Amino acid sequence: MKIVIVGASGRIGSRVATTLSASHEVIRVGARTGDLLCDYTDPASVSRMFEQTGAFDALIAVVGGDSVFKGYRDLVDEDFRFGFERKFLSQVRLVRLGEEFARDRASFTLSSGFLSQYPNEASIATGPLNAAVDTFVQNTAPLLPRNLRLNVVSLSPVVDVGQERRGLIAADQAAEAYVSAVEGDVTGEVLRVWGGLPVPCD
Repeated sequence: MKIVIVGASGRIGSRVATTLSASHEVIRVGARTGDLLCDYTDPASVSRMFEQTGAFDALIAVVGGDSVFKGYRDLVDEDFRFGFERKFLSQVRLVRLGEEFARDRASFTLSSGFLSQYPNEASIATGPLNAAVDTFVQNTAPLLPRNLRLNVVSLSPVVDVGQERRGLIAADQAAEAYVSAVEGDVTGEVLRVWGGLPVPCD
C-alpha cells in the first residue's frame, strides 16, 4: 500500500513510519522535515501536499498535539481556537481534502487522546477536542463513499521504553494501533491505547 503519514517526524509518527515501511510504500510528511513538507493548519498547503502524493491507500494523521494546557480560570477564547484548529479542524481537513485522492477502500486514521475521559485541571482546552475528533470519526465513517474507512487512535501519554505503567505507554504500543487500523478492516472505531486504564461508563 501507499501510505501517507502526516506528522511522521514526531516520536510516535516516526515509529509508525518505520514499522509500516517494512512492507509498504510510506510517504513521510512533516512541517520541517520529511519526503514532503506541509503545514497541516493551512488548507492551501494541505491541498498542495495531496497534489504531490497523488492517489494513496491510507493516510495517518499523527498530529493534533498542539493545544493549550492552563487552568480553567486562566483560559481565554484564543486558547480554545488554537487547539480547535490544530487538534480538530486540521484532521477533519485532511479527511475532507484527501477523500478525492483516496483510492477505493482506502483508510484514514486520525489521532485523539485519553484526556477526553480522564481530564485534569489543565486539560479543559484539550480533552473536549479529543472527544470531538472521536465523535467526528464515529459519525462520519458511515457516510464515506467507495468503502473508505475512517478510524481514530486515542492515546495516553507516551514514555520511554521501560517507563510504561498504568496510564503510560511506549511508542511501539502506540504504533501497533495505527498499523492495526491501516491493515485491518474496521471503520468508525476509536482504538484506545490507554495503558490499562478502563473505558469509563457513559
